Amino acid sequence: MRILKCILKWCMVTVFLLSATFIVIFLQEEDLRRVPAIERIQTEVPIKTINNWDEYRTLRLNANKNLSNLGKILYLGESFQPQQIDRKYKILIWKYGKFLERRHLQHFKNKLFDPFEKCSVKNCVITYNDTELKSADLIIIHLQWVKGRHELPLQKRKKDQFWAFLTDESPYHTFGNNNVHLRDFNGVFNWSMTYRMDSDIPVPYGRTLPLRDNERTEFDFEKWNANRKQDVLIAILSSNCYPINHRWGYVNELSKYIRVDTYGGCGKLKCDNKFYYGLDCSLVSNYKFYLSFENSNCNEYITEKVWWQAYHKENIPIVMGSSKDTYKRLLPPESYLNVEDFASPKALADYVLYLNRTPSVLKNFFNWKRKFKVVNEHGYFATDSYHYCRACEALNYNEKNYKSYNDLDIFWSTNDCHPRWDS
Repeated sequence: MRILKCILKWCMVTVFLLSATFIVIFLQEEDLRRVPAIERIQTEVPIKTINNWDEYRTLRLNANKNLSNLGKILYLGESFQPQQIDRKYKILIWKYGKFLERRHLQHFKNKLFDPFEKCSVKNCVITYNDTELKSADLIIIHLQWVKGRHELPLQKRKKDQFWAFLTDESPYHTFGNNNVHLRDFNGVFNWSMTYRMDSDIPVPYGRTLPLRDNERTEFDFEKWNANRKQDVLIAILSSNCYPINHRWGYVNELSKYIRVDTYGGCGKLKCDNKFYYGLDCSLVSNYKFYLSFENSNCNEYITEKVWWQAYHKENIPIVMGSSKDTYKRLLPPESYLNVEDFASPKALADYVLYLNRTPSVLKNFFNWKRKFKVVNEHGYFATDSYHYCRACEALNYNEKNYKSYNDLDIFWSTNDCHPRWDS
């Protein structure tokens, strides 16, 4: 009888211990389920293991063979010598030079700036005079304002001359006129000038660069966290209310689970000044997170919404637009949230709330500042514009091999874009 009681006693203890173990495991797993999966997904290269610029870019970019010499300078940190530094190059801004001047030479101010002041080369001149077509080394044609093939030069391109098409918009918005098509310009251009890094003349809105030794400072996270709004964590500023990627649908859905302050033409709140690309909305600097939602989900289309509205203002960007791989290549490591990493807007809201109540995790989004910086190069909000500098650098550094964009849809196409978030 005693033996039977002992056996029953040990059975009860065993059952109790097994039950307790099961409950602990269940609660741990349930707790993990409450925190969105992104907390457990680390980037391929944690910030603590990145020792230098070459390591970061090699791992991220895999030495893209499609880069021009200028692209290799800007994105891989390679060095090239100017081919003819004693030569003076002429750059013709075809037809719409005066219009572009406000951004690229005035920076939305009431004075002209030297576009080559901070440039690695200065042996170029800019002209708007279309009669200088024959003597120009490079002709830049801004596609967004071109009304058709008939607006381009009638003369054929000289063999030693470069004609570059310029666009700062995604393939969905290349032309301002819906009746104009890329195929109308097949065989016209031999250089490209876009935000993409594989362009002959890359003109990105911004870049990630390594810090020099004299630039290193310690980021005061506690001060940042204390000075930001605690009741509303997220903001967005936008004037395009019906973009092709339905970004505002995501904002509206997200707002069901977490407060989002919306500014601009699509928002409910007004800025402290009239917002346009010459003036900014400084109120956005009061938030911890910024919705850097582009108007198109196209590769490498990363605009001032990321570089200026988020990084410059020290907001943590929540990105929508480019591919996940592109963001990993071009943005500082572990510095942002991507909507594609979350199953739903609710999951994103839950994680933002988790970060806000867990400062020890939130502060990791600023570790990148120990090794990297971001630069704005778009000319908006009185920042420096590097478009004409890059054009001059391309003339100095790029190979002069003959080529032609005989099928523009291969290089520049909506096929490089991906579906909207709710498709």
